[in-house]
Amino acid sequence: MADKSADKGATSTKPAFEYTDEVIQKAADLIAKQGYVTRKDIPEMKDLDWADGLGEKVNQYCIDKNADRYIYHENFDYDGGDISAIIFDMDQIKTRDDALHKLGEVLNEKIINGSLDEIEHNITN
Repeated sequence: MADKSADKGATSTKPAFEYTDEVIQKAADLIAKQGYVTRKDIPEMKDLDWADGLGEKVNQYCIDKNADRYIYHENFDYDGGDISAIIFDMDQIKTRDDALHKLGEVLNEKIINGSLDEIEHNITN
């Protein structure tokens, strides 16, 4: 029988990453200009955990600057199994489905057949 007390000390933590002011500023500037940022703009975003943390940093940067942006980070799975990240402003790219298509276009990835709602329904049911 497993000792449950041994499990109490185990916690799940995200890796700690360093983000320079320059990379945060670059991401914020690109989002202001084009509505999004991807690994094509910032190659470190190939690491999905790193990209997630950058999304949090850019969101906080925009809040601190009163930039009035709704920053959202999303990972999408494409045909062939490639998973890529996009950080976007939902005032410029209105929906997650729009972000899926924009990221696919930018990275030249083939979108799995069906709408995002259909794909998610098929995965969860």
